[in-house]
Amino acid sequence: MELIKILELVCALGAVVSIYVYGNKAWYAPLIGLFCQIFWVSWSILGEFHSMFILSGAMILTHIRNLRTMETIQKLKQKLYSQNQ
Repeated sequence: MELIKILELVCALGAVVSIYVYGNKAWYAPLIGLFCQIFWVSWSILGEFHSMFILSGAMILTHIRNLRTMETIQKLKQKLYSQNQ
């Protein structure tokens, strides 16, 4: 299977996982969403799907905004702080 087809499958699976964790209102959903965008951007570059950069850019901005609105950074700091003690 060629790389672009594998990336396409990873993108689709990543989108499903991202929607699932957002639907469950998980505090870490924006982190998963941002991680999945790595694959979307890679797929767009390799496939030369230039218009997909618009969608990826919008999704990246949405995930960054959700880091604040879902208090992801604060909860991540709490988790890390509680593990260090």
